[in-house]
Amino acid sequence: MTHYTCAIIWRFLPKDQELEFLVIDYRSIDPSTGQKTERQVKFPGGTNTDYLDEKVEQTLFREVFEETGLVVQEWKEIWKQEVNPDHTKYGFLVNIDNCQGGLRSHSISDNGDEIGPPYWFSAKTLGRVLFYSHQPAYLAACRALGVL
Repeated sequence: MTHYTCAIIWRFLPKDQELEFLVIDYRSIDPSTGQKTERQVKFPGGTNTDYLDEKVEQTLFREVFEETGLVVQEWKEIWKQEVNPDHTKYGFLVNIDNCQGGLRSHSISDNGDEIGPPYWFSAKTLGRVLFYSHQPAYLAACRALGVL
């Protein structure tokens, strides 16, 4: 059985009364053309397809560290979708204060895919640019944080 996890890492800026989410720019290789896709704004995350014995939380920790440089200390599951009996998607809400480490400042390559450095994006407007498959987790996070 495989799973996908994404981390909706958030912070609140009291001075600006602004809620922000940590995102990455992602470009993958389109298998049908062999060309790189357009930039996709996504939450940090990924699957356990190369680590089938990996538990959901372990995938969360590994993917967040690989894509952001952060170590998650506390998290809350806020979204779950069974795609089919063999694959489930999960969204986890993580306050930046519950992370250790520093944000990665350079792009990385993952099997030809390009992952830009993580950056903060306003929760108010993120829904307009966020990759479509991350929208349900985004909406669940906004609900959980009381902004919807």
